[in-house]
Amino acid sequence: MTLNQHTPSLWALISLGSFLVSACSETPAPSPVDAHHAMSDAETGPDAAGVPTDDASAPVDLPPVAFDINAKPGKSLNATHLLHWDGQSLRYNADVIPYELNTPLFSDYSLKARAIYMPEGKSAQYDDSDVLEFPVGTIIIKSFLFPADVRFPTKDLRLLETRLLVLSDSGWKAWPFLWADDGSDATLHVGGKVLDIDFTDYDGAVRHANYLIPQRNQCSKCHKKKDEDGVGRIVPIGPKARHLNRNYPYASGSSNQLTHLATHGKLLGLPDLGTVPASFDATDFDLLEVASLDDATIEKAARDYLDINCAHCHNPKAANGETSQLFLNIENQDEFHLGICKLPGSAGKGGFGRTYNIVPGDPDDSILMYRTETEIAGAMMPDLGRSLQHNAGAALLYEWILRMPPISCTDED
Repeated sequence: MTLNQHTPSLWALISLGSFLVSACSETPAPSPVDAHHAMSDAETGPDAAGVPTDDASAPVDLPPVAFDINAKPGKSLNATHLLHWDGQSLRYNADVIPYELNTPLFSDYSLKARAIYMPEGKSAQYDDSDVLEFPVGTIIIKSFLFPADVRFPTKDLRLLETRLLVLSDSGWKAWPFLWADDGSDATLHVGGKVLDIDFTDYDGAVRHANYLIPQRNQCSKCHKKKDEDGVGRIVPIGPKARHLNRNYPYASGSSNQLTHLATHGKLLGLPDLGTVPASFDATDFDLLEVASLDDATIEKAARDYLDINCAHCHNPKAANGETSQLFLNIENQDEFHLGICKLPGSAGKGGFGRTYNIVPGDPDDSILMYRTETEIAGAMMPDLGRSLQHNAGAALLYEWILRMPPISCTDED
């Protein structure tokens, strides 16, 4: 399958409620199926799911959002009125805006539905490289789902958890909610849990995931970053302009997510879109034959994959980055700090007898490659959020290292 082949989007899973009615037009919101097309069983995608009928995508009327940003939430997610699950699709409050990322984080092949709430009259401020500057009261919503077979993402969906990242008066707070088996509600669950998930992957192989619902205090492991004063604070990871710079299928008069936010008063300072970079569009990522891609596409896709999957820890302002001096964020252009012929700070079991983070032209001798491929706890990276190898991600990074002009790292010592 090629990069240009269309696959259904996770947008088809969700209904925008009455947001589009109030903000975009006076006519009912189009059904997700109509907006894309009637989906066949042959269509697949890495972060895709859908609703099977127009009735399932009808808007739902929810009361106003009820959430005290400065207090511990109540047990019930339903009581917040942020969203509703009807057994096959998520319906959002009128003031909640769904969004997608160009290159999403891998989490054991789970599908994700992302959305954001900003209080009435408040807006985010554009940032050209970092996460958008969100107003106090913002709630970032991420729900995790598993289909029985990821090749057929509209069928047999199981909703596992919804994570809220809430911007209180004192900073961002993380609150995980675990959904009941019958999907009736999700309850606050700060103690963490491991779920046994069996599913069929994109190659038709049956996989078993030890899927981690993190403890609340584990959220800071990925989300903590030092500010300008050197104080570690929880921050969002995904909603940066380059990840959000993609089509927004339901926007009225616009086809871009950033433009849609700006048009409806939820984003200030947006420059000309032609000046906003876009990360690699991974819509068909798990179906790509990476060997067929040109060198420039491989380079871009690999760096964006590392940026979203690894750079929340491996950057100059995170603890792991400071310790290892391995910087995998997209802004880093220094080859040594990217890992080229670099001795690891502390690889532990992750070294597997290999000496350097990256040996150009030799992925089989590169520590980064081993840590991407392995499923051994304590050696795999990221060390939270996955129990399985991401086949497509491993294949991409293998090809990226393989195509680097070979050099002798021993000579570099």
